Amino acid sequence: MYKRILVATGGSPWSDAAVAYATALAAHMGAELRILTVLIVHAAYAMPDMVASSELVMESVERQGQELLEQAATRAASAGVAYATVCKWGNVPETILQTAAEEQCDLIALGSRLVTGRKRLWLGSIAGTVTAKAQQPVLVVKHPPPPGPTSLLWRRALVATGGSPWSDAAVDYTLTLAREQQLEVCLLHVDTRRRRPTDDVRTATAEEKGILTLAEARAAATCVPYEAKLAYGDVTEAILETAASRECDVIILGSRGLTGWKRLMLGSISNAVAVKATLPVLIVKRFLLA
Repeated sequence: MYKRILVATGGSPWSDAAVAYATALAAHMGAELRILTVLIVHAAYAMPDMVASSELVMESVERQGQELLEQAATRAASAGVAYATVCKWGNVPETILQTAAEEQCDLIALGSRLVTGRKRLWLGSIAGTVTAKAQQPVLVVKHPPPPGPTSLLWRRALVATGGSPWSDAAVDYTLTLAREQQLEVCLLHVDTRRRRPTDDVRTATAEEKGILTLAEARAAATCVPYEAKLAYGDVTEAILETAASRECDVIILGSRGLTGWKRLMLGSISNAVAVKATLPVLIVKRFLLA
């Protein structure tokens, strides 16, 4: 499924988790790894009294960047993963997107910290910008992979379907991944008009049945083992609760890729789930299967 994975590292615990997860995923899928660190000079070093030492500052930043790449490269080599390291100066999200395109990567893996309270309203400037603009699917990671055989990295994937073109694309993408990696799939539809516990598909309305039936037909056509679930109420909470109760290993969601004010005003299910989830969240775009 994946031939080349780009992972960005910045030395934070969450980017370290992304490196560990991307390495395990690459080892399992036989993919190459592109390890990127983006060099930036913090605002404090841009003050007038620091100009004289700017070269020393840049050398220090470059040295730290190379150390991060060496650490990630050591992990990749130990896992038997083919890799290349990339070190660039620039805007972090834009450099990640540019490098993913230049290196012809088909997956971007990013770390994101667990946050609470009001901070949970947004994913963060780097991960949020990349997931909104990326041409590739983006895997948002909070924790390193569990210990044990990498062959058991993903066993069951949850994908939410709402009948939109982008959620339909997510279903198709999930089924392709499941067929190639021999995964089980949990197909979930959430009815936001009513609020009651997860119910059996047989009690769904005609519209709900139609959405789930279409997803089930696609799963059956690919011979992928699946189950269909119907939930009610808040979409984000239903996705998170179902992923936990069905012991899923990854959540896969479609996204329109909204940016700027539209992303804030209209909201984003994929963004909300990626912020709150402890599981890795794979966000795909409609045009990926075009």
